[in-house]
Amino acid sequence: MRARIRAPVLVTVVVLLLAPVGGAVAAADASALGASADAGAGGTAAVTQQDDVTLTVAVETADGDPVDDAEITASWENGSASATTASNGRALLDVPAGVAVELSVDHPDYMRNDVYTVEEAAERTVELTVRERGGLTVQVEDDRGDPVRNAQVVLRESGAVVVSGRTNADGSFSTGAVEQRDYSLSVVKEGYYRSSDEVTVGEATRRTTSIERGSVTVSFVVTDDRFDPPEPVSGAQITLETAGSFTTLQDGEATAQVPVNADLDLELAKEGYETVTRTLEVGESATTVELSISRTPELNVSTTSNRMLVGERTVVTVVDAYGDPVADATVRVDGQAAGTTGGDGTLAIRFEEPGEHAVVAETDGRTSGELTIRAVEERTPTATPTASPTPTATATERTTTEPTTGVSFPGFTPVTVLLALVAFAGLAVRRAGRSGK
Repeated sequence: MRARIRAPVLVTVVVLLLAPVGGAVAAADASALGASADAGAGGTAAVTQQDDVTLTVAVETADGDPVDDAEITASWENGSASATTASNGRALLDVPAGVAVELSVDHPDYMRNDVYTVEEAAERTVELTVRERGGLTVQVEDDRGDPVRNAQVVLRESGAVVVSGRTNADGSFSTGAVEQRDYSLSVVKEGYYRSSDEVTVGEATRRTTSIERGSVTVSFVVTDDRFDPPEPVSGAQITLETAGSFTTLQDGEATAQVPVNADLDLELAKEGYETVTRTLEVGESATTVELSISRTPELNVSTTSNRMLVGERTVVTVVDAYGDPVADATVRVDGQAAGTTGGDGTLAIRFEEPGEHAVVAETDGRTSGELTIRAVEERTPTATPTASPTPTATATERTTTEPTTGVSFPGFTPVTVLLALVAFAGLAVRRAGRSGK
C-alpha cells in the first residue's frame, strides 16, 4: 500500500527535474507542488506572483493615420517600460495586471498635451491620438501700448488648463510645444480687466493682447458676532495692500476703491479687539465683504469695596471682556490660590491679616489685572476723657433797695415786680368781667 502511494511522487519529482527551466507554467507548477509537499510534511507556504498583461498601444493622428517611430513610455508605481511604434503605429508593452499605468508619447513631429492613464491594466488596445507640434507666443500690452510684465497667461482646451505662466519684463510669454489646435486664451493682471479670446495655434503662432486698468468698489461691514444679532463695530481700521486704510463708521461700514482682479492682504484691527488677517479676492464687480471681529480675551476682577475689616468676608467677581461671568476661574490672593469662582463668576474670600493684598484671577492661560484690597483691623473705642470740673463762679452779694411800700419780693428786681403787677391787674379785670355776666 505504501509503495503505491510513493511511486507517483517519485515520478513527479523526476519530471520536474527534467523539465526545462524558463517555462513560466512549469515554474508555477513547481512552486505549487513544492508548496503541496511542504504542506504534506506539516508545514505551510504561501507563494504570490503578480501576472503581467500586454497593452497594445495604437498611435494615430486626429485624421486616423498611424504614426510610426513614436516612443511610448508606460509608467506605474515602482516600474516602467518603453516601446517604439511600428509602421502600423502600434507597440506592445508588458505591464503588471491591475495597476494604474500612465502612457506618454515622444515624437519629433507629433505630441499629446496630456498623459493618458489606464486605470487598471488588462489585456486591451489603447488608442492614443496625437497632433502636430506647435507653439504660441503672447505679447501683452496696456491701453497705451506699453508692455505689461508679470501678467498671467492661461491656455485652455475644453476648459482644462494646458499651459499657464507669466509675462517677462518685455511683456512676452511663450507656451513651449503644444498641440496645433484651437484654444481659449486668457490674460489677467492685478489692477487690469481680464482679456479672454479664442486662438488657433499653428507651428509658431504669435498673438498681441491688450489689457485695460480698472478698479471696483468694495463695501465692508464689520460686526461683533458675540452678540445676537451681531452688533456693528465702529472705529475699526481696515488696511488693504496697495489700497490704503479705511475706518468703519458708526454703523460698522466702510467703502474702498480697490484694483480689479486682485488678491489683497487685508488686516482688520481695533484697540481692545483681536486683529483679523485674511486675503481678499477682488473680481471685476462691486461687492460687499462681511467681517467679524471679537474683543481680546481677558479677565477682569472686581469687588464691592477695596477696603474691608480683617476677618470679614468680601465677594470678588470675575468677568470676561464682554462683562459675562467666568466660572471655574482660579482666584489668587498674594500668589496663593484662594478658590475657584462659581457659575456666577463670584468667590467669597476673607483676609486674616491687615495690610494690602493683591487679588488676581486665572483661567485658560489668561490672567486678570491685579486688584488691591486693603484689610484693616477694627478700631477699639477709646474711653471718654473725664472733664475737669468747671469752676463755679461765686456770686457777688448785692444790696437791693426795697420799695417804699414795704412789700418785699425776694429775688425780684424792680422790673420784674412791675411786670408781675401788670399781669395781676389784667387777671383781676378778666375776673370782674366774668362776674358782671
